[in-house]
Amino acid sequence: MPIQNNGTPSTHLNNLPPDILFHIFGYCLETGPGHNNKPSASAAPLLLTQVCRTWREIANALPHLWTAIELHNTSKKSETRLSPEKFLNCLGRWIKHSGDVSISIKFSYMLLPGQGTYEDYWQEMGNIVDLLLTCQHRWNRLVIYVEDFSVVQRLLDAMTNLDNAPQLRKCVLEVRDKKKDNCPAWKATYSALTLQPKGRHSGYARLTGLELSDSPSTESIMWWIKQAPNLKALIVSPNLEQPEPYQFSPLHEWKLDNVSQLHIFGFKYSDIRPLLSQLTLPVLTDLYVNVHGAELNTSTIVENFLHRSKPQVKKLTLACFQIRENSVLTYLEQCPSLVYLKVAPMTDTVLDALTARSENHPYCPDLEELEISSSDPFPNFEKLQNMVHSRSHDTRFKPLKKLTVPDDVTKSQYEALVELGLEVVVDEW
Repeated sequence: MPIQNNGTPSTHLNNLPPDILFHIFGYCLETGPGHNNKPSASAAPLLLTQVCRTWREIANALPHLWTAIELHNTSKKSETRLSPEKFLNCLGRWIKHSGDVSISIKFSYMLLPGQGTYEDYWQEMGNIVDLLLTCQHRWNRLVIYVEDFSVVQRLLDAMTNLDNAPQLRKCVLEVRDKKKDNCPAWKATYSALTLQPKGRHSGYARLTGLELSDSPSTESIMWWIKQAPNLKALIVSPNLEQPEPYQFSPLHEWKLDNVSQLHIFGFKYSDIRPLLSQLTLPVLTDLYVNVHGAELNTSTIVENFLHRSKPQVKKLTLACFQIRENSVLTYLEQCPSLVYLKVAPMTDTVLDALTARSENHPYCPDLEELEISSSDPFPNFEKLQNMVHSRSHDTRFKPLKKLTVPDDVTKSQYEALVELGLEVVVDEW
């Protein structure tokens, strides 16, 4: 290669054909676990635009360098705020240079104390929404955190029209102020891949997954459920300041024919009875009930829910709430197709029920995975070992394949379980 007088190669990167630089620039984006798409002057694509005019023009002309952005108007490390102008300009730059390809956008825009009024915030969010709507036909994934539901209402309206957002695959919306709106705080997942809507304007028919955090009332939860006829997954964590009056009426039952996953999390005053008394889920396969520290006994309402729904539950988790042992056995009878089971606390009565005996009714013959909570004391090891061994030698049962145990299991116990042919996982709490 010819050498210039200063000792550098005479062939400069700028002399490479643009298509070669296009190819090289395509490998400059960081990927892998822990990577985010926050704009940084020390990383592509912004870094590439600061080298020289040629590189800037090439980088700006490569849409695939600008297809994902994560932007926050506040920093977790400090209370400094990205100005509305810089926020809008940065977002606009990504939208502009991404051209006609699909784009994924994640951002949070919050109102900090002492930095503007809510009227200012409303105007700023209006400008952001205006900008987002210019590329709605290219939305791929949207993850948005804002102060309240109303400031993104126009985005929701656009999402419900299939012509407006044909490429949308996922959307998560969260609000910080749980009590400001008529609608509850929510996190929603849209999946256009699995939907077959009947009309162009399908309302919330695109809503297939719904997560309601700190929901103030059962009424607010039901409001959202009723908006989503194609709902498949429902995750609810009611957080009531006072228990709601519990009144069961068959007139309030709500049958959801598509929901296969129901996860309920609760706290001290989380009365899940009004919600479960209204739901009927005939195709449910994954039920998770964790009412931590709840003072209300929910055994009967769960039993009634399962009896009413008659689902083919494959995965059942019952954790950290007041529950009678005989109710657990009833649940196991109501869920004969279980493949996965977690009961916390795991009691000797449950282990005895799962043990294969000729005179016993076989509980959970298809069970393949059992989990013992790490927050509970290790159960009677002899009973556990006997249960595993008995099921592997009884043709009415499938042998257990996987057992998750708490970290207080001893080395000898661990080795004894492995010798039974199990995959043993130690759950470190």
